[in-house]
Amino acid sequence: MGRTPKTPRGNETLSALLGSGARAEVLRLFLTDPMRDYYQRQIESATGLPIRAVQRELERLAKIKLLYRRSEGNRTYYQVDTQFPLFHDLRSLFLRAGTPQDRIRGEAAVDPSAVLLIHNEKENRLLLVYSGRRAPEIGSTELLPLEALTRDEFMLGLAGQDPRIDEFLRNGVDLLGRREDVIWRRIEAADYNVPKAKGVA
Repeated sequence: MGRTPKTPRGNETLSALLGSGARAEVLRLFLTDPMRDYYQRQIESATGLPIRAVQRELERLAKIKLLYRRSEGNRTYYQVDTQFPLFHDLRSLFLRAGTPQDRIRGEAAVDPSAVLLIHNEKENRLLLVYSGRRAPEIGSTELLPLEALTRDEFMLGLAGQDPRIDEFLRNGVDLLGRREDVIWRRIEAADYNVPKAKGVA
């Protein structure tokens, strides 16, 4: 009997298809969260790639118009062009090849009401904090259990030292990276240090 071939992991498959692990990592960042723009050092930090590799891939992707750039002060920001003809196909490919966390993050990232997404790595559970009346509809939640709280519910729980929230903040990683929101100042003031997940700028 022949051996069953080992199926490569998502990142290995994408690297092989694209001919470059660096390109796969840069694209994963932009395609998972297409609403955000990034400057080079953020991309270097999120991907763990050397700055020269980041610069090379940004140039290539900007040249084919998948990314566009804008300057602000002494920084150049890059963002994926959602009107690029293959954008939806590429994004679907990356999310399907990614981890469950990548897929859930990808769905939450395009919903402006998603404020916070924490993955409790110890219990393999998710906490989603949202603004507005209804929680974002995330179709991939069958992959991981998800608890959704409004911003007000989260703030009250944080102030009242709710043990469920404490568990997420002590054992979790940030899957969205939207640190400019005031909610993060409250989290830090309460002496929590929640790291960003790998691949989150």
